Amino acid sequence: MISPAAAVWILDRIHYEERIFALRAEGDLDLPAYAGSTMRGAIGMVMRPELCLGRRDAGAVCGEDCAAPSVCPFYSLFEQSRAGGGAGENQPKPLIIETPLGEPLAAIAAGAEVSEPFELEAGRPVPVLRNGARWRVGHGQEIELVVRALGVAGAALDGVEEGIRQQGLEVKGGRLRLAEVARRKRRLGREEADGPLRRIRLVIETPLLMKGAEGTCFDPPEVGRMVLEQAVVRAVRIHNHLFARGDGKAPFVRPEWPGVVMTGHRLFRYVLPRHSYRQEEWMNFDGVVGWIEWEGEVGPLVPWLRAAEVVHVGQKAAFGLGRVRLWG
Repeated sequence: MISPAAAVWILDRIHYEERIFALRAEGDLDLPAYAGSTMRGAIGMVMRPELCLGRRDAGAVCGEDCAAPSVCPFYSLFEQSRAGGGAGENQPKPLIIETPLGEPLAAIAAGAEVSEPFELEAGRPVPVLRNGARWRVGHGQEIELVVRALGVAGAALDGVEEGIRQQGLEVKGGRLRLAEVARRKRRLGREEADGPLRRIRLVIETPLLMKGAEGTCFDPPEVGRMVLEQAVVRAVRIHNHLFARGDGKAPFVRPEWPGVVMTGHRLFRYVLPRHSYRQEEWMNFDGVVGWIEWEGEVGPLVPWLRAAEVVHVGQKAAFGLGRVRLWG
């Protein structure tokens, strides 16, 4: 079991900034049902000229191939998936996007009845949830977008804000223009449980991608085990890659929770195909949504799962996937 002292030592060092943008539609916008990758791409288009070091001899920003991957701010924020300019170990990105779901997915994940435009199909080991409808945002309608930056990456948020203020975000059907912005700076810290807890429930609001030996995992017991493990492992990796200096890295420990048992779940395989215009191909982002419940000695889980509410769990957090909410 990971000790409470370890949670204090690691989580108190992880700080972040975020911008909460209220964006107003200019035109009738036509977005995917889940627009995380669309929003991230639009932000990248705004920020590439601002942050890209470019090919200085040509006086232009880079295209697909970065000219200076080890030092380029744009590459480290938007592209880099590995340390050492792409050659080292896997590294968490310091930027997380949270876009409106554009659908009642959060309610379904929390336990609401599945209804149109969703379709439910039989599947193994969990049912399949689909939504082929588009997200229509009418002219003048407002939506909220959260851009969260970990550590020193927070310095880039002023540029993100200014870029959106000047240009808006270009999406299919028009643009999203800045109506209002709120700013926050916080630390993850260690949140105590309110009194003794014997049961907790985690709601997975956007597709959770957990990779096992045979690809994305959909088996409920294995998903539950991996969520608890990765909530700790992701926080430790973020600390070590983005906050630790010298010998201040936390040692890797595979977490175990012997007094905790998964006692219930309501999970779906959410079908989320994504078309990458950069790679000119369709990509499968299918993942798990729904809820998982644990009982037993669950108090020590709380700080790690509260941290996961901020930094997400699993892969593609930069697209807003793996977004979770803890119910005590």
